[in-house]
Amino acid sequence: MWVSVFRLKLKVALNTKQRNNETLSELNRCALKQIRYTEGAIRNLPKRFETMSLNPPDCKDIRVVAALDIGTTHSGIAWSSSSEFEKNPLRITSLQWPTSGGSSQTANKTPSVLLLKSNGEFLAFGYDADEKYSELANDNAQYGYYFFKHFKMLLYESTELQSDMILCDIEGRTLKASDVFVHIIKYMKDLLLRDFKDRGNAQQEENIKWIITVPAIWEDAAKQFMRDAAIKAGISKQRLQLALESEAAAIYTKEVLLQRSISTKEDEEGHTIRCQEGTKFIVTDLGGGTIDTSLKEVCKSNQIRDFHQAVGGPSGGQTVNGEFMAFLEALLGKEVLDELKTNHKGSWLELEREIELKKKLAKGDRDGRILLHIPADLVDIFESKNRKKLTNAAVFETQYAGKVDVKGKKLRVDKGVVDSFFRKCLENTIKHIESILEKPAATGSEYLILVGGLAESEFMKTEIQKKFEKLPMTVLVPDEPWLAVIRGAVMFGHKPSVVQSRIPQFTYGISVIRCFLEGDDPQHKIIENCVPFCKNVFETLAKVGQSYQVGETVTTEVYAHREGMSKMRIKLYKSPEEEPRYVTDENCTLIGQLVVNMPGYGTQRKVTVSL
Repeated sequence: MWVSVFRLKLKVALNTKQRNNETLSELNRCALKQIRYTEGAIRNLPKRFETMSLNPPDCKDIRVVAALDIGTTHSGIAWSSSSEFEKNPLRITSLQWPTSGGSSQTANKTPSVLLLKSNGEFLAFGYDADEKYSELANDNAQYGYYFFKHFKMLLYESTELQSDMILCDIEGRTLKASDVFVHIIKYMKDLLLRDFKDRGNAQQEENIKWIITVPAIWEDAAKQFMRDAAIKAGISKQRLQLALESEAAAIYTKEVLLQRSISTKEDEEGHTIRCQEGTKFIVTDLGGGTIDTSLKEVCKSNQIRDFHQAVGGPSGGQTVNGEFMAFLEALLGKEVLDELKTNHKGSWLELEREIELKKKLAKGDRDGRILLHIPADLVDIFESKNRKKLTNAAVFETQYAGKVDVKGKKLRVDKGVVDSFFRKCLENTIKHIESILEKPAATGSEYLILVGGLAESEFMKTEIQKKFEKLPMTVLVPDEPWLAVIRGAVMFGHKPSVVQSRIPQFTYGISVIRCFLEGDDPQHKIIENCVPFCKNVFETLAKVGQSYQVGETVTTEVYAHREGMSKMRIKLYKSPEEEPRYVTDENCTLIGQLVVNMPGYGTQRKVTVSL
């Protein structure tokens, strides 16, 4: 079910003679009884069944749009008022998070880490959670607490997302995944409301529209999971909307291009900026967990439309972190790193923070080397296990001889070595961009815009520029690229009509029974009242790669194939193929099934399915 973009509507149509008031009343109450998601959730439907939608919710008196961006490594909150948006769409405020240690410094994003008490009650999130858990770990008192990080990737990696799915924290303790996300969304929502109050600008919740960002390449079930978590966290579904991260980034960068084209006409490197109807641009979101790449075009009234469905995969910034750790294992030994992670949690977290910092700001010194601070516990463990000092002499025994210089608790690492940590991520990013560029629709693309936390990396930007320097396409990185998605989400919340059309990543359809035709597979043949039928036929509603206008409706009709049938089961499927024949094909996936009451009698009764 293309729940991420469409509402699904079913209508039962009967013969005129059978349409009495009682029947119509029953139909108005909705003939649907239940929907069973293959992921395991069973739900009784409300009188008006609505699936998750990116279309604007029906809400009035919205004065503020607030976006919550829960990332793999960092999260943030941003908002703007309706009046501010009308004056300048880019005038968006980000919540400032206190960093750590009582410092007066703040940041516009915070680590995506959650600390809970032993009974599952909320304790802290972000920098505060990181600091509290480090203190507990340093005192060896962390046992009994839950500490979750990098949990968002579970929603991408899981093929069967169930409502009772569990997450493991860093100690292996388990908790329902829904509880983790509900805690985070509720905390972020309440934090913003308190911030409004502290500023003397208290807002009623009914005047706030909430936007939750999700990767475009996520499965539908993951997007539904996030929506359900937001509702459980206390956000009214009438004031809740999802925003695709790549689409939000495109909305923001389009506005940046537009304002630059009106003002300076050139970027900081002297490139002429053009943003008008027909301008095509590629947006690559270099996130912590995933990398999304999409192709957009500016349309009339500065709307944007998809020119190709988003592509990407799980090769974001965490891939670079993994390469950093692999380097330390090769240099110091796997047993040393395992000992640090198992018995010195505070120092392990300290090391992870240092890697995260150097990943984004990997600039060499005058000798072209990167300074990496390592915890004292790591040095002690190495020297204890190897019975020798951690010096250059020890490094000479490894593959990094001459490339790493030891200075006490600091490693000066050759920049070429550090750059190699980005190689896998870079190659996957380039592969995704090239897969877009090879499409005929990409002809004439003028800009390649890099956003996301990893877009801060000078290495990534420089290498991507080198790769595509021969193309008539300018590579741009907007200011504060890590905020592009959340700012675009706020803008989308104010004006959802900025998106003219979208392209689905799958073909969506239902299973139908029709007359058996020449060329049909005999294994799907059935006989009803001496008439041959073909079952398991894939009836397409929306096709992969095809553009659909926002608000466009695609409809098909399904007739009763037996006169006396009292119920019809509508099964919804998706497939990566353009024209799947049967729902039993290898790549077809059952998304859900709907049971529809069929009052009356005869084969002229039909169910109209609209997407």
